[in-house]
Amino acid sequence: MSEITMYEAQKKKLDGLCEEHDLTYRIRKDTYPITLTIRPIQGAAEQLSFLEKTDGEDYISPNASMKWLFSDGELTSKVEGGTFTISKVLRTKIENIFLKMISFWQQYFFRYLITNGTIHKFNMPVIDEGDSGVDDEPPEDMRESDSEETDPEAVDDSGEDASTDDLIAAATQLVRQENKASVALLQRRLKIGYSRAGRIMQALEDAGVVGPYRGSEPREVLAYDVPEEA
Repeated sequence: MSEITMYEAQKKKLDGLCEEHDLTYRIRKDTYPITLTIRPIQGAAEQLSFLEKTDGEDYISPNASMKWLFSDGELTSKVEGGTFTISKVLRTKIENIFLKMISFWQQYFFRYLITNGTIHKFNMPVIDEGDSGVDDEPPEDMRESDSEETDPEAVDDSGEDASTDDLIAAATQLVRQENKASVALLQRRLKIGYSRAGRIMQALEDAGVVGPYRGSEPREVLAYDVPEEA
């Protein structure tokens, strides 16, 4: 079963839940964070129907709404336009369905971008690797197309006109001190863009400072002869 099919299954559950309680909803999944807004069905007849069924725990003002949003790994909600009080059971059901819909939609969205070539590995956001040693470098066949004109990150972020030779020397010293080498490490420590860091890494490989690209494995920092002190 595909992600979008599972998303639609949860949507049907939400449809039924809202219909049962005279509510209407709107999901905004074209923005971040994704939001769910629930309102009472407008109209006097619908409002009277809702009031007849309420047991004192559920009450919603005619113009009130409750909005949920999922941001930074946390689901939060707020009430706007009046009083919006619903039972804990109903609220829990709505939140569980909404969280599943978010999960299925994000999986579908991410897979769609990757499979349709909208986003490639070398354009993925760079997360601080810490001590993981993961190499973020694009595959060999993608390097030539990674140009200054098409990649905004190709601009040196340091604000200085550092020469390539100086950067290669600094990168050589850096990877030997850290005993690890990755594009993300060069970006972060040398304050340069992704494309430039990728070219510096290739220069280090050509100079025999680091080994070849190995996918998710870190590059090997090759042994070298330490010059004797004068």
